[in-house]
Formats: sequence, C-alpha cells, structure tokens
Amino acid sequence: MLPICPKCGSSRTLRHHEGRKVCGALGSAAGAAGGFSAALSGARAGMVVGTLAAGFGPAVGGLAGALVGALAGGFAGGSAGAVVGDMLDDLVLDSQECLECGHRFPAPTQPPPSRD
Repeated sequence: MLPICPKCGSSRTLRHHEGRKVCGALGSAAGAAGGFSAALSGARAGMVVGTLAAGFGPAVGGLAGALVGALAGGFAGGSAGAVVGDMLDDLVLDSQECLECGHRFPAPTQPPPSRD
C-alpha cells in the first residue's frame, strides 16, 4: 500500500526511519553494556573452560565470554530498539515525506477507502 500525500495527492512518498535508527542504536548500546556486564559475572565459567580447553589460560576464556555476551546483548537490544522505533515511526512521528511538495505526514494506519 503506497501512502498518498494528504496535501497534494501524490503517491511519490519516501518513508523515513528516524525512530527505528535512533531506538535501534540506543538499544544496541544498552544491550551491549548489559550483555558485557552480565558476561563479566559469568566470565568465571569462561575462565575455567579456557583453562581446561587447549591450555589457553583463564584470561582468554573470560575475555571471550565477555565479548560474546556483549555481542549477544547488543544484537538483542538493537532488535528490540528497532521494533520500538518502528512503532514510534508509525504512531507518533511524521515518518512519510512527499517527494513532490515536501510535506511530512504520519504513516497511514489503515488503507484508504476504495473509490468505487
């Protein structure tokens, strides 16, 4: 469904994703920090595994555990943030821009009425 500009009636519109971008970035940062913090508390297990596996030593196992935790947390936080940002784009922000007249308007929430 292509949105129609309410000002000029053009179907040449562009959807901006400001909410998705901002919330996704904030979610990624928060998730990475939380994942890193949680992984540091679980790094003791990584240290034990690192000591037992191929003799790499406890530091390598702990660092690997912290990095994996930060990556997983960043991915989860970014995904959740992008979903929240999409909802903001759809419900709050004027996320559509008409390429003909430059008018910004919210994304349509229901299909336009049929012209029978």
